Amino acid sequence: MKKFLGVSALTLALTACGGSSTDKKPDDKVVQNTAPTLSGSLTINTKALEPATLVVDVKDEQNDTITATIIDKPEWLNLSSKNNQVTFKIEPSLFDIANHTFTVEVSDGKATNQYTLIVNVAENREAWQSITLSDDDIIGNWHTKDASIQLIFASKDSGVLSHNGELSAFKWSNPDVVALNTHAIDCVLDCSQKALIEIDVLAKRDDALRVEFFNVSEDKGDVVTLYKTQPELRSHYYVDTRVSTFHTVNHLNTEAEESYFEFVLASSVPTPSGKTLFQPYADFSAMLNGTQLTITSDTLVNTYNTSQLHKDGYEFNVAFDLNLIDAEIIAQFDDFLVVKVSHNLTYHDEITPSQIAESAELVAAMQTQTSIGTFRRITPTAVPNLEIGTRYTGRLDNKIADTGEGLTLRYVPTHFAITAANQATVTFNTPKNNDSFKWHYTLDNNGETIKLTGNGSDTSLQFFTMHTGKMLYALERNKEERQARLAYELLEVIDETNITLADYKEVFSYLRQDFIIGNNKVFWFINDDGKGSYYFNSSFGETDAAYFTPNAYWQLESDNSITFALMSLCPNADEFVSCKNEILANETGSYLSLANFKMLYKDGDKYIFDRLIWQRLYDYSDQVYKENVYQHSYWMGQQ
Repeated sequence: MKKFLGVSALTLALTACGGSSTDKKPDDKVVQNTAPTLSGSLTINTKALEPATLVVDVKDEQNDTITATIIDKPEWLNLSSKNNQVTFKIEPSLFDIANHTFTVEVSDGKATNQYTLIVNVAENREAWQSITLSDDDIIGNWHTKDASIQLIFASKDSGVLSHNGELSAFKWSNPDVVALNTHAIDCVLDCSQKALIEIDVLAKRDDALRVEFFNVSEDKGDVVTLYKTQPELRSHYYVDTRVSTFHTVNHLNTEAEESYFEFVLASSVPTPSGKTLFQPYADFSAMLNGTQLTITSDTLVNTYNTSQLHKDGYEFNVAFDLNLIDAEIIAQFDDFLVVKVSHNLTYHDEITPSQIAESAELVAAMQTQTSIGTFRRITPTAVPNLEIGTRYTGRLDNKIADTGEGLTLRYVPTHFAITAANQATVTFNTPKNNDSFKWHYTLDNNGETIKLTGNGSDTSLQFFTMHTGKMLYALERNKEERQARLAYELLEVIDETNITLADYKEVFSYLRQDFIIGNNKVFWFINDDGKGSYYFNSSFGETDAAYFTPNAYWQLESDNSITFALMSLCPNADEFVSCKNEILANETGSYLSLANFKMLYKDGDKYIFDRLIWQRLYDYSDQVYKENVYQHSYWMGQQ
């Protein structure tokens, strides 16, 4: 591979800095003592791994015995004196490439002179020899002095990279060079490559590596020194790294109190037809002991059912439990934290082992596995000024609610308005009709938190600043519901009167990684003919709605939102109104829905959209049809 690296020039100079002498009055019988001096240009220019020598003259007018020393002398720089000469010898390694300055002192025991020595050691590419390290040598935490590169090799194949403040996860291998295949930090399965980075180790010592850090994808790199570090843990709050309007607030507590975390695990079960992949959220609390986290909450994450092969040769349903085993803090840097969780699969039913035909792949899948979670540090802050008449993004509570009119709200609205000094109100309509629902909350603001009451809620809100500078507010912890705390981005909602149809005439895609599967991405769009799609899988790179096959009719509503009606649910319709009416008139359909999108916030080519879905579903357990409303907000990007 072709590599382009910049190398700085190095210089060496020695200049007199002045001196002192014994304080005696001149006397005809006493000779005035003077400090010894160095003469000549003490300049050495060399390269790493190339020894160099410099000899200069030293003189004392009184012919006293002279000593010469280097203050704060490194091991690779030595000095000797003989026959009125001082000899400097340097043997710099690859770790010593830099501009160095030292103080040289010459003394006759009564007076001294000091000189400044500048040593420049240049790069020496011709002397590079790659060093092969074992996996155990590599695993650990590494960083440059300026923290522009922070590397965490968390396990024998996974890790986390912070490069100039941007976080990535990676898979790594260690043949002749250490190769990092980086991907999005919040991706767990089917992750597409962001960049390929090669780390060529040029020199090694106990606490550091001299490496060439080369981005193959960009064809550029640097030679840097990586220093090994051990976590010195401190209590901080952290937030997950997903691109989302809602987050979980996590807490590492080093003060003999519970820590709590939530992040996605990666697990899979082989089946007769291939493999079943799982991405469950693991939510747990733990006590910290050193870097180990002893889990104190329930360790069962979820139970899954998959098809397996019976010993008698037929397929049958098998239930697996996904369990947490333990956790460990791998790294804590100034702005992020890395946690490793061990987990395994076990049979949910005791009778299963006697029935199942275990393959080698299944046995391997049920061994202990590990998942890596990365969290961004957040800083607690005072309650911001919430202006009356302003709407903000985020949920004030999160629960299932019944309107009393046969309609169940599975998730509550995703934005609220400050309607008085101590009151917040949420107002929303369903795609089915224009009936408004209003919920009112009382806000008791003490400057540090807000106590929230109303609509059956009684909680408090704490505010944080994220690394992006945006504000986050978190509901208080409720261990009965979950261990980590739910939190939402606090942003001012766009005035709906300023939203036009033109704002929606783009192709938008979800930015959350769980809406990206393999090479498919979820899009929604509208065309001028009243047709579009609100859920469409397409390969990366397709951005022109003209090439997409519409699957829905759409309509611009009075509040400047967009409602979609699926064509498959109204085969006799040819536009939105007739399609909507046909869907609502069907009282026995097993799956009926309408979807509504509304623009809440804009940041460049990224938007927050409120997505509200009305559905009529047949509940087989109760043998009745039920109406539900699901409401979320999502970050979406313009394609």
